[in-house]
Amino acid sequence: MATNPWISKEVRTEQNLYEDLVIESLQFYGQDVYYLPRELVNVDKTFLDDVPSRFSDAYKIETYIENVDGFGGEGDLFSKFGVELRDQATFVVARRRWKKLIGDKLDSYNFRPREGDVIYIPFSKSLFEIFKVETETPFYQLNNLPTFRLQCELFEYNDEDFDTDIESIDDIEVEGAYQYRLTMDSIANATATAVPSINVEGQLTGFTTTNRGRGYTSAPTVTIAPPAGNNAKFGTSSLDIIRGRGVETTYNKTGASGVVEAWVYVSDLIDNSILFVTGGDGLNDQTYLWGIDSVGRLVYSRGNNNGGGLNTLTGNDILFTEGNWHHILIATVDTNNILIYFDFDLKLDTTLAGVTFDTVTTTGFAIGSTAARELDGVQWRTLEGFIDEFRVQVGTKAQLIVPRYASVGDDQTLTTVTTAYAPNSTYDATLQHFEPVTATANALIDGSGELSGIELTNIGLYYNTPPAVTLSAPFTGGNYKRNEQVTQVNSDYTIKGEVVKWSDSDNGLYLAHVGATDGKFHTFSTTGQVVGAESNAVYSPSLVGELQEIQSNYSTDPLADTPQADYFDNFEGDFLDFSESNPFGDVS
Repeated sequence: MATNPWISKEVRTEQNLYEDLVIESLQFYGQDVYYLPRELVNVDKTFLDDVPSRFSDAYKIETYIENVDGFGGEGDLFSKFGVELRDQATFVVARRRWKKLIGDKLDSYNFRPREGDVIYIPFSKSLFEIFKVETETPFYQLNNLPTFRLQCELFEYNDEDFDTDIESIDDIEVEGAYQYRLTMDSIANATATAVPSINVEGQLTGFTTTNRGRGYTSAPTVTIAPPAGNNAKFGTSSLDIIRGRGVETTYNKTGASGVVEAWVYVSDLIDNSILFVTGGDGLNDQTYLWGIDSVGRLVYSRGNNNGGGLNTLTGNDILFTEGNWHHILIATVDTNNILIYFDFDLKLDTTLAGVTFDTVTTTGFAIGSTAARELDGVQWRTLEGFIDEFRVQVGTKAQLIVPRYASVGDDQTLTTVTTAYAPNSTYDATLQHFEPVTATANALIDGSGELSGIELTNIGLYYNTPPAVTLSAPFTGGNYKRNEQVTQVNSDYTIKGEVVKWSDSDNGLYLAHVGATDGKFHTFSTTGQVVGAESNAVYSPSLVGELQEIQSNYSTDPLADTPQADYFDNFEGDFLDFSESNPFGDVS
């Protein structure tokens, strides 16, 4: 009789119905298992052997176990190499379900399960490795192949890495991996300390480490105190010459006409204390030193005076006084016309015959001084006081003086000026507020967790004294996380391992898959800290031991939890008699 034409093998609806029935049967009679795809690590493309494996994912899927009478295979086998378990099992899984739950989530997979992958059975806590995938059984019923048959053999653990986040699966690694056990002590950490140094300009120049610290896993945070405020006319700081913090700032502005102005506070009147140096530090023929004498008069000395010495331009009605802020403006108009305003009153308007006087020469302009000078036979000394709101600006009298002094007051600040006086492309001004700048720095540590140096990222400005520097304390303790990587840095290599277990009750750290960056065998040392990559836990080992050792040394090594030799000797006593001969040896 011909096949029923009403139920044709070519009809897709019938095929779908058949496949649906297969899936329903597997879900009804089957067992939930986990499918673990094998990941190859550091594939040897030359010899294709000795390749370490990792299992980081587990996918739940229903399967039917064909072995209804128990696992197949040769069962337990006793050999010269010990007890071998050779159980086998065959799993049936629906194609559609495998593709939906597993295949579509694995980019490296094409259309079927792969040999070498692993299946975990929760009810028996058994792990089976796929050695063959049958893709054509049953053979084209309804012209369809609805299932895979996975022929498997009991998995033999060989130091593979299990990180599935399913505890019962990952415990296979805990029980079988070759491990180190480290007994950890809390590190007697120490906080690093350092002292900065500053130059005469109030800037940080470097650090002297007074304590390198101990136990750092990352560079500590460096906190530098800001400069302290001082006697300021405006803001929080001024140019403090007394404390050796004076800044000699060079301004490269040149012009026959222009102004120099600032607020000046004199703490102690001494002969010929320096206010401004036109012409910079060159002390050439174009250099003027402007200063104050012992009674508070404005004085100057010029480089080409030819022995003329000190010059006094003002009378007793214009005097700097101790303990008070005074405003001074010196202007040059048309080369040799000198204008001097003191406390916003015009005190001098004269022409110096035969003198060429530029407001600022090509060699610049210096404010105050941090060292004594001699010019034209005159000994000049450092100003004992403060300078604030310094301005140098090039321009004519009509451009700078008239708008500036249209309306003035004792509280007038150089930062609030009329529009006509404001800096622009024509009348470019340089203004110094002398506001402090806080220094910043980054710390560096070496492989031993100690401070190796401090790098300045901003040297700061206007420090009177070296600031306080604080480095954050190192982290100590914590709890290591399972499956995280830990490292111990040594001078020539770094040793790494994966956390199998952390026992915080006795500070026992169990590690698997241990290796060093130089490719050589090393063990953990008791002189360096072990740092968790995720937990940031930090401890130093006091005792290092190995587990699952072949040699029988349990009596001498308390960390060796039942070595394999001892385990096998105890296990065989239940079924083998070694008292007269070795049943695994040669016949004699």
